[in-house]
Amino acid sequence: MTVLRRSALACALLLAASLPGQAAESAAVPKGPLPRTVVPSLVNLELRLDPRQERFSGTTRIDAEVKEATSVLWMHGRDLDIRQATALLADGRRVKLAAESADVSGVLKLTAAESIPAGKAVLEIVFEAPYGQLQGAYRVKPDGRDYVVTQMEPLGARNTFPGFDEPSFKQPWDITLIVPEQDVAVANSRELKTESLGNGWKKVTFARTEALPSYLIAFAVGPWDVPKGPDIPATAIRSTPIALRGVAAHGQGERMRYTLDNTPVIVTKLEEYFGTPYPFDKLDNVAAPDFWAGAMENAGLIVYRDTLMFPDEKSTPRERQAYWGVSAHELAHQWFGDLVTMKWWDDLWLNEAFATWMGTKITGQLQPGFHADRGLLEGALEAMGEDSLVSTRRVHEPINDFTEIQSAFDGITYQKGGAVLSMFETYIGETAFRDGIRSYLKAHARGNATSGDLIAAVAAQSKDPAGVDRAFKSFIDQPGVPYVKVEVDCDGKTPSLKLQQQRYLPLGSAASASQTWGMPFCVRYQDGDQVRSECSLVEQATTTMPLTQAKSCPAWVMPNAHGHGYYRFALDDKAAKQLAGAFAQLDEREQRVYADSLEAAFKAGSIDAAGYLAGVPQLAAAEVRQTATAPMGQLAWMKEYLAADDAQKAAVAAYARKIYGPRLQALGLEPKPGESDDTRILRRTLIGFLYRTGESPELGEELVRRGRAIIGQKADGSAGTGKLDPEAVPRDLRAVSLAAVARAGDAATFDLLEKHLRATQDAAIRTELLEALGNMSDAPQAERARGFILEKGLLRRNELAPLLMPQMEAEAARPALRQWVDTHFKTLEPSLAPAGARLVSVYGAGMCSKQEAADLLSRFGERMKTVEGGPRALKQEAENIGLCADLRDAQRAKGFGGALQ
Repeated sequence: MTVLRRSALACALLLAASLPGQAAESAAVPKGPLPRTVVPSLVNLELRLDPRQERFSGTTRIDAEVKEATSVLWMHGRDLDIRQATALLADGRRVKLAAESADVSGVLKLTAAESIPAGKAVLEIVFEAPYGQLQGAYRVKPDGRDYVVTQMEPLGARNTFPGFDEPSFKQPWDITLIVPEQDVAVANSRELKTESLGNGWKKVTFARTEALPSYLIAFAVGPWDVPKGPDIPATAIRSTPIALRGVAAHGQGERMRYTLDNTPVIVTKLEEYFGTPYPFDKLDNVAAPDFWAGAMENAGLIVYRDTLMFPDEKSTPRERQAYWGVSAHELAHQWFGDLVTMKWWDDLWLNEAFATWMGTKITGQLQPGFHADRGLLEGALEAMGEDSLVSTRRVHEPINDFTEIQSAFDGITYQKGGAVLSMFETYIGETAFRDGIRSYLKAHARGNATSGDLIAAVAAQSKDPAGVDRAFKSFIDQPGVPYVKVEVDCDGKTPSLKLQQQRYLPLGSAASASQTWGMPFCVRYQDGDQVRSECSLVEQATTTMPLTQAKSCPAWVMPNAHGHGYYRFALDDKAAKQLAGAFAQLDEREQRVYADSLEAAFKAGSIDAAGYLAGVPQLAAAEVRQTATAPMGQLAWMKEYLAADDAQKAAVAAYARKIYGPRLQALGLEPKPGESDDTRILRRTLIGFLYRTGESPELGEELVRRGRAIIGQKADGSAGTGKLDPEAVPRDLRAVSLAAVARAGDAATFDLLEKHLRATQDAAIRTELLEALGNMSDAPQAERARGFILEKGLLRRNELAPLLMPQMEAEAARPALRQWVDTHFKTLEPSLAPAGARLVSVYGAGMCSKQEAADLLSRFGERMKTVEGGPRALKQEAENIGLCADLRDAQRAKGFGGALQ
């Protein structure tokens, strides 16, 4: 709510009572898009920012077109102290505006002292505001020095300055920052000039930006290092180089060398795909010491969580791969999202799904050894879990309330959306699809677009534009995962597939299965000594697909050729056995979707635990890591929820060791020279699984020994040097070794871990130490760890998750964790905003009964009503808890005890 002085509020109330027609105008507060009565054409934003102070001030001047005479102007501004607001009219008159907060979402109502006529006007608003908490303009203090960073998306801009905070209001910006003389100031565009103002202040003026929405505005102030990167060289597409810089906390600039050196090739590869130049005048990469998201695609000033900007050639595979993947994602946004922007938040997928898909494509081209396409497939399969819920969203989901916007930043938007793009690219053809993308960008550059615009541009490049248009929309305009039942029919002259499509539903779901999609349905099958592929656009609930190339009855059929389809499948019994027998002939993506089909059948109740476990050895022996490790999550679930007693839990642990132990033994614990990244990641995954789910005593002892070496204890756990030695073990094993020593440790171990945490500002090491502290199994030490979250100034706000996640996963720690969340909710929720909705997942971790689901809804229903993303997060958490109970009860009834024999 806007912080108002009493006089301003009283004036607003008097005006509301006296102006003709005002009651009618003020009655309807716009909860969704603002009315287009006033449309900005240029924003001049001047801010006075001192990172050492708790508040800042500013003036916003907005050149606007008033479409029709009005005495009420609707804008956005939240928690702002409006000191003065006026409208300068075309005839030179100044009209006073009284400001009041109209809605908790940050809608700002400006009431004019007299009617403002249609035509041009300049709105000038002088204000003060507090710094936010990881949204809007906020302060960080990682090293005893004060910095300001910004995160405007989705609704942070309205916390920072009054304006028209919607994607469709897209106009140029003139940004001026008044900052302490010794501080660095950067913003979206290049610096034009710096003027000394005296008294320790300077004014930094930046070039006018291209047309941008408010959520892409960004700046940073503080004692930053600004290392210069290599210029992004001119190309056949772009005639001039692009200046590239890094921005990092004091003393950290040189840590950005690897990421700066590798940024230019990503930019030029994207330009090559889009056929159009990088759309802004410079590129700065900011390594933010505290940042709630992974990164943010602000035009010309991309902000990253600092750990993403600090890897080097010696970093772990996951650290290096994270940089490449996230950087390619954010840079793709400079075209998709920044150059062409969605009109409203219902089309967020145009930004995020595209960047997910495009970032994967570019990373795969530049770093083929990363196998980035496997990550895209994993994301799609994970999204199918969320997409199976009654409470899921559509990709193109109507958004009518501010609490719904944050919900759109989920796996449906990113991973499902990316998978759907990949599926239609495969169906239409890579070159034709690219041509459609280029056409879309050319038509809407510097403006806004909708789902329909993109789909029409892509469909126009296909052989069946109308059919592709319908099919594409069927995937984004309705929720759910298609489920195709396939029966192989060889009784006729030509072999065929009898297809029946419906919505996939897990056991216990209350949703209707009666849905259809326009599916690009592609199959591979063995015909004699040939393996053939065929595709068809399937739109009917039931249909027959002739295998027109087949000369004989197929020896096996894979219903999702190359794993490109966003759907699940079930074969008739005979064909299912044939496909299992042909597992080695499937490509790596097909093997992975085959593994998913088994898990989907288990969760739907189509097969029991014994049926699922029968397929596990084949999957675990797969060459590709993602397929080999696919059963791990299901085995962990069986151990915690399906096993009815300690004996059954021990049996699951023994099974896990039996299946995966030999593979780890063959790899060994130590990384070997020349190993692939994938092998190193597989080793780390096997170690974690066998230590936790497999409960391997020998492995546990070895990890504890290594953990003690890191924290400065002797091998027997007695006091040693007490010095932190991060290089005492291979970097791949550092986190799991620290977790192991913490789980086995006591108060003295906690004290040592705490000492090391307080002594370091290295973000990667801090994360590992916090994960270790969260793993303390001793209840008093677990409580001490939670206390760190409430201690002011100790943790960065993006460090809460590493500490809480281990307690969410530990059955013994959950009751105390839930009590702690309940007790401190009012403190925790604002500190996590705009991700405060995640608290329901912290509280609900491990729940698996209908009573617990009801308790969750009762306890958090009122609390989540006005939390961004809260209402949907609560519904989904409760639904998942209920589905867990349904699956557990049904599978236990089928008999789990003998499944592991």
